[in-house]
Amino acid sequence: MPDWSRRRALHALGTATAVSLAGCIGDSDSDGFEEPPGRRRGERVTDYDLGTVRAAGADPLFWEGERATDDEPRPGGYTYVASEDDLADVSFADGDAAAELAAFVRATDFGSESVLVLARPVRECYDLHVRGVWREDGGFETSFCSRLRAADAACSRDAEQTVGVAFRFPFVEDDVTSMGSRWSSSCDGRPEPVTADGGDDS
Repeated sequence: MPDWSRRRALHALGTATAVSLAGCIGDSDSDGFEEPPGRRRGERVTDYDLGTVRAAGADPLFWEGERATDDEPRPGGYTYVASEDDLADVSFADGDAAAELAAFVRATDFGSESVLVLARPVRECYDLHVRGVWREDGGFETSFCSRLRAADAACSRDAEQTVGVAFRFPFVEDDVTSMGSRWSSSCDGRPEPVTADGGDDS
């Protein structure tokens, strides 16, 4: 499939890939979770580098092509970057968090590696953690859970922040046309599918 077609197909399939994580560039927090049978189709990927960032406010960390000019910021989104040509179509916002995310993505050895980049808003008093990522025919599926931050963390219940995460894989997937994500409002429970607009209650 031509590169432009693959990228447009990703966006056409919706924004259900919204995902939020807290922290800095570092390791995942998978909680030893294994997706129950029947809840996934693909093969679990365990060999990846993970970068996560968190920024104040609800502005996008990155976008493809021309940035939207409407009045509402759209911090959520995803992109699969498999080549330097793909990367050239991705812009990163100003600010330390976006710069850190961009540095992680640009450090990828394209040709033998690729990066799945995601971002979304999250309420300030919550962290979300990686439960896993699965490689499917034509795409990827991710799973996350959320929990309250530590009691001494300074946060506002109604405030939102924007988080971004990048999975760097030691392979390049051809013809990526789909992306799915599951989340749970508790890291102790079974994850449920995200809503069609990527929303959650955390």
